[in-house]
Amino acid sequence: MAEELDKADIEKVEEIIERTRKLPSGLEKIVTTAAILIGLYEILFIFNFNGTLYTMFSKMGIKISALLYTFQTQQGEAFVLAMILLIAFLLYPIKRTRKHLDKVEWHDWVFIALSLIAMFYLFFRYPSYAQYAMTYDKDIFFALLSIFVVLEATRRVIGWVLPAVVLVFLGYAIYNIHFNWLVFTEHMYLASEGLFATPLYVMTIYVFAFIFFGAFLLKIGISDYITEFMITVFGTRPGGPAKSAVIASALMGTVSGSSVANVLTTGTFTIPLMKKAGYPPEIAGAIEPVSSTGGQLMPPIMGAAAFIMAEFLGIPYNKIIIAAILPAIVYYSGVYLFIDRETKRLGLKGMPREHFKDLKYFLRKSYILLPILVITVALIWGIPAHISAISSLGVAIWVAWISKDDIPGNEALYVAITLISTFLMFQSKSTAIISADLLVLMSIVLIGLAAARKLVYFNEKLHISLLFMLFVAFAQYIGMNRENILLLTGILGIVFSLIVGYVSKTRDGKVMYAATYESMIEAGKTSTAVMLAAASAGLIQGSLTITGLASSLGYKMASFTSGNLWLLLVITMIFSLILGMGVPTTANYIITSLVMAPAIYTAVSNLAPYDQPVPGFGTAIALLSAHFFVFYFGILADITPPVALASYAGSALAGGDFWKTAMNAVRYAIAGYIGPYIYFTHPEMFIITVKHWTLMTTVQVIYDLGATLLVMYMLAIALTGWFGKHLRKEVRGITGIIGLLSATLSPIIVGAGVVTVIGLKLFEEKLGS
Repeated sequence: MAEELDKADIEKVEEIIERTRKLPSGLEKIVTTAAILIGLYEILFIFNFNGTLYTMFSKMGIKISALLYTFQTQQGEAFVLAMILLIAFLLYPIKRTRKHLDKVEWHDWVFIALSLIAMFYLFFRYPSYAQYAMTYDKDIFFALLSIFVVLEATRRVIGWVLPAVVLVFLGYAIYNIHFNWLVFTEHMYLASEGLFATPLYVMTIYVFAFIFFGAFLLKIGISDYITEFMITVFGTRPGGPAKSAVIASALMGTVSGSSVANVLTTGTFTIPLMKKAGYPPEIAGAIEPVSSTGGQLMPPIMGAAAFIMAEFLGIPYNKIIIAAILPAIVYYSGVYLFIDRETKRLGLKGMPREHFKDLKYFLRKSYILLPILVITVALIWGIPAHISAISSLGVAIWVAWISKDDIPGNEALYVAITLISTFLMFQSKSTAIISADLLVLMSIVLIGLAAARKLVYFNEKLHISLLFMLFVAFAQYIGMNRENILLLTGILGIVFSLIVGYVSKTRDGKVMYAATYESMIEAGKTSTAVMLAAASAGLIQGSLTITGLASSLGYKMASFTSGNLWLLLVITMIFSLILGMGVPTTANYIITSLVMAPAIYTAVSNLAPYDQPVPGFGTAIALLSAHFFVFYFGILADITPPVALASYAGSALAGGDFWKTAMNAVRYAIAGYIGPYIYFTHPEMFIITVKHWTLMTTVQVIYDLGATLLVMYMLAIALTGWFGKHLRKEVRGITGIIGLLSATLSPIIVGAGVVTVIGLKLFEEKLGS
């Protein structure tokens, strides 16, 4: 395989970005325990595994009443947050200096103790509050203590900007309620408005399931397969390593919602390859973060903010991902077009085939992508997002086991069995018995083949397959519904993998056992930043609602801009980008959606087509468009200087200059900066906004997409200065101006753009420098 960055290089970059402690084994076990407890609590009570088990046993005639015991949602959030705070104060020092990184200090233990006291006080206090809705003076102390430890943990993990913003909003809220601490405590601590508002609720209910899913895909090797497959497919073509980075990162968007994590995952393969293919470090280091940042825009698994958007708008997540399809196509097409121009400008060729694995190997292993197909289908079918993620997790574990070449067994047969079984797993109750019979029959055939030692053997592949197939058959026989079966297979898949891996004597078996175990730990650690960002952003949401500012701010902003929509959009873009430089995407979206989106909504809510509701929902198209607008620019902050964490990671991996890398990243991501204006002014591109699909509306959407891609193509030509040869400055300027004007999608200007491109082709010799 092509050269990669070694582990030391990767750890160095991660240390620069995160600067977490390397804990001794004893303290590492505490972190591990906390991470596993988060996963177990989520599985048992948040994902309702206990209730599903009760249903399963009940259908067998066994009533286990203890399984019905559960906790209220806010208790669950308090428990999860307690474990998150424990992990944060152990891993992240009070200052990122060598002195504080070397050991856990006494004040860290004080913060841990205070965190556990504050969260567990609420855990035990909340049932009483829920019943009687009474707030007492002692609650004030624990409310302030909770806010204090959450903000300090957020400062350590994310930085000082978000806590500072939160404090400003809290100060404003306290002043406006005339320092009524009982009201403040009830709103920010006991009720579901402040710390435990929608952001943290969405994180614990939905997003953690996808973090869990992503952690498994990373650990069991599916993400590596995606990256290496794309490199092998495109690596021999001109600019292949760069183009493979674009496509691999787009697919990795189904795994990771973090731009920086995406860079550190795919970039370790693609950046060294790009440099070897002849790309300068500042270009190689820019292509990867631009591609990785788009992962949060890429369906079916977008960034965590997309789940919060679904909750805020009251539109199911499966509709949100449909709305994001065309913008994602535009974004990655734009990046691809820029790279194509840059590649031709630099005169780069493809790399020799011997640098890559045999393409036949990846085609043979393409079934590894089955979990992504499963989660996509499940979401489109309307299966709840967290159940879709968990069900795909079971399939991911299964295909990871059968992909192991060192464990004997006919791969094609196992692939066929897995595909058929997955299809049968999704069957409704009306066909459940037939499905179960088929699964049992296939299991008998597999056992018979293993006994005859033909194609199948008594080993880990057979054991894991039988466990999945027979359990699904059993669940269908006793009458479990589809959602319960999907949830059980995902969760029990973890158990199956741990059991089979533990008793395995093979190297691959031990690797799968370790990967399964480590994935549970990694999910807890990875969720630390997003959980804290959500809790902190919830305080901002609570401040806006307790003061009534959330409803009035839109009118104030609209009045400030005198109703000028374009000025309001530009101000919103700048606000989102600046805020995103110090605040994670999730918190950025929450703030901008509460502060700026209402202003945009106010400006257009009386205009057609914005005044119409999204078909099938009560949400106005104006609100959907406004929320997507701030969502996109919050994400682009990751590559926008001067902070640009994703660009920083790319430049560090490539060994290039940060500022040159970041400026290149802005150029390559031009589709991300211009696209939101086009989608806002042409909301039919969100697809779900179209009420009736006629020939005319279909042609309109196709025209919008084609014209938008033309805009990106012309800007790629203008900014790289290459069209067959180097273009003169005045030609580049004219092409760029017409390209920008074409963003209005006016047929006349778009027609002029088409003529310009044709003219460049016909007269490229005369127009070159």
